[in-house]
Amino acid sequence: MKKLALFAACIALSFAVSSCTKETPTGGNNNSNNNQWEAEGNGAPVNAMEIATDIVTFVNTHFPEASILSCNQTEHYYRVILSDNTKVYFTRAFEWVEVNCEHSSIYGAVPATLVPEQIAAYVSANYPNQHIDEIERENNGWEIELSNDVELKFDANFNVVNNGGNGGGSSTEYPDINTFVSTYFSQTEILSIKAEDDEYEVELADGTEISFNLNFEWTHIDCEESSIYSAVPTELVPEQITAYVNTNFPNQQIEQIEREHYGWEIELKNGQEIKFDTNFNVIGNGGGNGGGTPSDYAEINTFVDTYFPQVGILKVEVDEHEYEVKLTDGTEITFNLAFEWKSIDCDESNVYDVVPTELVPEQISAYVAMNYPNQHIDKIEKKANGWEIELSNGVEIEFDSNFNVIHIDHK
Repeated sequence: MKKLALFAACIALSFAVSSCTKETPTGGNNNSNNNQWEAEGNGAPVNAMEIATDIVTFVNTHFPEASILSCNQTEHYYRVILSDNTKVYFTRAFEWVEVNCEHSSIYGAVPATLVPEQIAAYVSANYPNQHIDEIERENNGWEIELSNDVELKFDANFNVVNNGGNGGGSSTEYPDINTFVSTYFSQTEILSIKAEDDEYEVELADGTEISFNLNFEWTHIDCEESSIYSAVPTELVPEQITAYVNTNFPNQQIEQIEREHYGWEIELKNGQEIKFDTNFNVIGNGGGNGGGTPSDYAEINTFVDTYFPQVGILKVEVDEHEYEVKLTDGTEITFNLAFEWKSIDCDESNVYDVVPTELVPEQISAYVAMNYPNQHIDKIEKKANGWEIELSNGVEIEFDSNFNVIHIDHK
């Protein structure tokens, strides 16, 4: 009798779940992304008994007028399609993460039992003639789509963090952002806020855009499209940067300012971009307007004065791994973060037509003198396992760390 009962239960569940398929894992992440799920497709059948109980209970509870049409299993999710064309997504722990009733032939909205009461109250108050077509649980809150296609995002406390561009200047529930905007941009108001994984993107009604990190510290201000503010408010610009701009670009204003890992970057009204390190030394002027102004890095200054005394420093740009230096004659030099030179390129120099011999290992100089007596070294680069040079005739030669020739490219 027990075996017969178990067999009958299996038959019932088999009818409840008409199709359940599993696909090969795609390596996708665990984000709620409907496009990703849709693209994953169908796969080999799996035992419906492994997933049916929790999913069937969910469907019977919230969608009693529909039945399960199909079920697909991916690496992280189950996708269930009901007979009315509703789509429901579950985690592998059978927790629902998205419900889409947009194309349902039975349900004109996501069942109220699945919508947090705070979200339902917000929609009822602000969009009384609309219903919720889709709802999704996000890592940091919720997202819904209404029947008029407006998308709304809520944080974990049900504060609206993005209104899909239809907010018309509605204020955010974040007091830190509110205070910042009312303090420095008092003539305008918040149009929209988008909460990303690592920042908040704020657009003001005048076109100003501001980014904040998750601690509500501003990281970027862009007034380029503002209809009210022609420049970043001076209170937000470090006084050292303001002084530099006033001295060197007296007729320009700062349209954008950004905090970077290496310091600061600004953009002026004329499109000029200028980078500063954390001590407010200019490290890049974005277009060669430095006019030979020396770098504020003593090591680089000393190197240039020693080996390139006839020219000056045009600009220095810094990234995560190196300093890129351009001299006024066209010579380009790179240094690592310890200020050790890595490469020297005199190919475009109008003063130095050869890499200074003091910078070339004598073994390399001897090889070139013997094998290419009429050529000189235009470029030299230190490699992880040796050296590479380029001669004035375009020939490239690689040496290992013992100065053995390991490759020659005659082009």
